[in-house]
Amino acid sequence: MHGRLFRLLLRVLPAEFRDGYAREMEATFAAELRDARRSGRARALLALWFATMADVLRSAPGEHLDVLARDLRFALRSMRVRPAHTLTAVLTLAIGLGANVVMFAVVDAVLLAPLPYRDADALVSIQETSREGAPGNLGYLTFVDLKARARSVSHVVAASQSTATFGGDGQEAERVNAMRVSREYFDLVGVAPVVGRAFTEAEDRPGAARRVVILSDALWRRRFGADPGVIGRPVTIAGTTHVIVGVMPRGFDDLVASRFYDDAELWFPLGYDPAASFACRTCRHLRVFGRLAPGVSVAAAQQELTSLVAQMEQANASAYTSAGALVTTLHDVFLGPVRPALLLLWGGVVLLLLVACANVASLLLLRASERAGEVAVRAALGVTRGRLVRQLLTESVLLSCLGAIAGLLPAWAVVRMIAVAGPTELPRLATAALDGRAVAAAVALALVSGVLFGLAPLRQLLRHDDGVGASGAGRRTAGSATWRARSWLVAVNVAMATVLLAGSGVLVRSVTRLLAVEPGFDVHGVLTLRLWAGGARFDAGETPQQIATAVRYYDDVLTRLRALPGVAAAAAVTTLPMGGGVDGFGLHIQGRFTANPEDAPSADRFVVTPDYFATLAIPLLRGRVIDARDSQTADRVAVINRTTADRLFPGEDPLGHRLLLGDRSGAARTIVGVVGDVRHHGFDREVGLQVYVPQAQWAWSETLMTLVVRTGGDPGALAAPARRALREVDATQAVTDVRVYDDIVATTTSTRRFVAGALVVFAAAALVLALVGLYGALSVTVAQRRMEIGIRLALGARADAIRRMVFLNGLRPVVLGVGVGAVASVFALRAMGELVFEVRPLDPASLAGALGALLVTGAAACLVPARRAGRIDPALALRAE
Repeated sequence: MHGRLFRLLLRVLPAEFRDGYAREMEATFAAELRDARRSGRARALLALWFATMADVLRSAPGEHLDVLARDLRFALRSMRVRPAHTLTAVLTLAIGLGANVVMFAVVDAVLLAPLPYRDADALVSIQETSREGAPGNLGYLTFVDLKARARSVSHVVAASQSTATFGGDGQEAERVNAMRVSREYFDLVGVAPVVGRAFTEAEDRPGAARRVVILSDALWRRRFGADPGVIGRPVTIAGTTHVIVGVMPRGFDDLVASRFYDDAELWFPLGYDPAASFACRTCRHLRVFGRLAPGVSVAAAQQELTSLVAQMEQANASAYTSAGALVTTLHDVFLGPVRPALLLLWGGVVLLLLVACANVASLLLLRASERAGEVAVRAALGVTRGRLVRQLLTESVLLSCLGAIAGLLPAWAVVRMIAVAGPTELPRLATAALDGRAVAAAVALALVSGVLFGLAPLRQLLRHDDGVGASGAGRRTAGSATWRARSWLVAVNVAMATVLLAGSGVLVRSVTRLLAVEPGFDVHGVLTLRLWAGGARFDAGETPQQIATAVRYYDDVLTRLRALPGVAAAAAVTTLPMGGGVDGFGLHIQGRFTANPEDAPSADRFVVTPDYFATLAIPLLRGRVIDARDSQTADRVAVINRTTADRLFPGEDPLGHRLLLGDRSGAARTIVGVVGDVRHHGFDREVGLQVYVPQAQWAWSETLMTLVVRTGGDPGALAAPARRALREVDATQAVTDVRVYDDIVATTTSTRRFVAGALVVFAAAALVLALVGLYGALSVTVAQRRMEIGIRLALGARADAIRRMVFLNGLRPVVLGVGVGAVASVFALRAMGELVFEVRPLDPASLAGALGALLVTGAAACLVPARRAGRIDPALALRAE
């Protein structure tokens, strides 16, 4: 065994070394090995083996480096001989390698980089499942029971959305996104405040002695100038005094906040009172997370939690519709939805790199046909085949490295552009950078690519090492032999371009269909502003006085906005269509109550002000909309959408029916109107049940609302005047998220548009490279077979027959590549099912378009060399030869 291992090591060393010192080392090692075996000195044997290897490798580098330096110098001289070929190859590789480096940087930042938490693989999300298996949030009492009884999961924590408005400290009022979290939240993620401390158990209780908050580093620096003395300082938030107890580290990436809570910058203790109306089992608004106990799998944790939820259902039958729980790793929660899109793009750039490698291999085949004589002479002088192989691979790897260097600068610019302006739906995309990992990936790709396309000309060159290649006959036959090899490479190019074209065609058709979907409202010319009315005058509890105060405030705000020049209409809504998030409530029809309240259908509830439907141009189908008559003292009313009317009142008029939202003990509302369906959750989501209620008639006073302002001109120009108008009404209230509605809607399709656009670019690049490769291969073949064509013409062949022969020779690999690509596309397109909308992955139109485009452009690329072949003058061709 030792002899085989040692000889394997020696094969990589120069012949001079093998014939001398190395053989002495092998003999010494064999003797020592026998002694070690007899004495059972296994450890000594292992040490001897490593010492021998180290001795050999210490002696070899000088020889290797000298040979490598000579090979590199020779490769550079060879490249200078044909600068056009070298430049073409380098630019081709720069496209393929640069695109792969860009995708690696994106995928590394989004998918491959570990989550920024301690033992992130053990962190899980815990959800309750419905009877249909749909996952959802948990109620507070369910969370409390799971935290107390679960053994497979520790550090069970809950989080919910909140908001905070700073004021009263001499600065302009500022609203920031916030979260309410249970005490162990920061222990779960393994990140402690860098200044101060985390929450205590006493602070996470209802009626705590004082209200406390923890700040993000960005908020600490922006609002308090990074003053470490803020710990213990009282601050006014929404008119209530809180005490700052901690500041999170700079760079703390709270993925829960960024994924679900609009990048929260402030954390409150959860502090729920179990007796509060919002802490019930059916008030499912908490997101719950935990850490798997050591040695516990996700499946085992899910089994235990499902059993616990089933026990809760038996004890509280009216609060649950299922006995299921879903446990998912945080990695899958955050990154699972975007994984298919990124892997699809990575597959696309790999195909593009293969196309680039095939093109460069085709160029090297041409160069090989010209170097046949040189190789034969070197072989005659005693150069071994192994030495020739190393020299040729050195040239190809050097070429690939030059291509990688040429592609790195554009790749850096593209990565920066994607990080700044890429789709916001891709988590952690802003952290994408051309760092050391990306550069290492570029080097590895360059080495692999260099070996890959460098293998193509080896067989042809090594066939000529017997001296025949130096003859004229060798030169005359080289063109035909080279064309056969290059035609196979052209077919490979065309096949991969077919897959990319078909895939990009499907995605483009899908995005086109998606953007053609009517959202149910008019977003053009609309400005949106989020406004949260906070302070002592609004903080009076759920009382008629609080409702009246909030209604008067928003009436004043909307009146001031309508008075601005160019404003056509203005209104407010709790949840903006396609703005993310929605409030779901059980919908009960009076006189048709289900036996179990939990079996009632769920509807999206929207609290709106008068003129909301007119402002967003939501059509009225029957009855009337919410208007000024729906005051705080008027009869309770509601407006439903078409889907609600069709599902709950098939074949009858819904107007006049009475419904209840949430608890059946509440006040019933009379349906006074039916409006069109609005796609609140996105273009590709089904429209569900939707109920609109007046702000003045909602028992829980809504002080956090989004203003929608329609203007006849540029809505962006209205941003500054609108802010001033709101400050004139009440300067203590914070205005945030001032955006043009078109931009909000565009973000819902940003990932699909990004993927489709990138694939189109890759497909276009692959198509161009394939056609350039075909045109170059055919043109060079015609030039190399010039004498043969001249003889054919001199013997009576017609020019149109020559043109047809060359054209068909060029078209043959195109047809072969299109056929192979069509079959490969069938398998590749099946992986796109999650990314397409109203288009089958195996879309006949997209596949036919890709095949037709390649056949037509391939035929066009063959025409010019064919026409040139038909115009060859036999006399000139024979005289030149």
